Amino acid sequence: MADFFKSKKFKILIAIVAVLFGMMLYSASSDGVSNIPRNLLTMITTPFQKGTAYVADATGKFFDKFLNASNISKENERLKKELSELNHQLVDYEKMKDENEQLKKVAKIKESHPDMETTTAFVISRDPSDRYSSFIIDKGALQGVAVNDPVITSNGLIGIVTEVSQINARVQTILSPEIDISAYEIGTKELGVISGEIKLAKEGKCKLSILSEQTEIKKGYMIVTAGSSGKFPKGLPIGRVEEVSTESHGFTKYATITPIEPIEKVVTVQVVTKFLGQGSDLLDYIK
Repeated sequence: MADFFKSKKFKILIAIVAVLFGMMLYSASSDGVSNIPRNLLTMITTPFQKGTAYVADATGKFFDKFLNASNISKENERLKKELSELNHQLVDYEKMKDENEQLKKVAKIKESHPDMETTTAFVISRDPSDRYSSFIIDKGALQGVAVNDPVITSNGLIGIVTEVSQINARVQTILSPEIDISAYEIGTKELGVISGEIKLAKEGKCKLSILSEQTEIKKGYMIVTAGSSGKFPKGLPIGRVEEVSTESHGFTKYATITPIEPIEKVVTVQVVTKFLGQGSDLLDYIK
């Protein structure tokens, strides 16, 4: 027992008693002797009351997270919906902007073709397996699009409609060997036929064939539609001459043509739904 009174624990206990005794004396001097027990109890219990209040507050906040989870989820859904609507509005705005720009430029072509009627369409998919860059547009029979309608951009001809559904259509481009277009060079007036072949299509080009050995066509010359088949209006730009070469058989020449528009990058097009002479072959009039 004697060891306890000499221990560090006993000294700490004495110090605590001394502090409490001092507080009691201070309380007695300020509030009176009768308030000593109450003040002592308050001093002892206050730390515990503060701790309990802190725990209660933290617990309330913790459970508030779960109670508000439903509201937070609803708010997130509302924000997602608003973001989706804004994205759709942005897409519509960009499409309208492209359409307006296209129409402004196409208006120049229409100046020389006042009879021509067009409808704006957008490329919605491309066939990666097609070597001739065909694509699908978002307009079909319901919008007046039909097979054999020419497809142009603000710069000139790029293809023709080959298949039509109610709401979309397939466009085969001038790079394809399946399409023959009567054409001529605007300076020399030399006639030829625009067609495609796989080797040139890989480079995004086509050819103007059936040129004579004495052709005067040179690099940079402009090729346009002749309009003799009834499939295309006359005078639509097709492309410029890249070079002139001799066919493998050696009897005629052909010109490599760079299309007026990079076909693989086309996004907005105009489908020509009506033009003067549409469906009429010039040869029908030659008896």
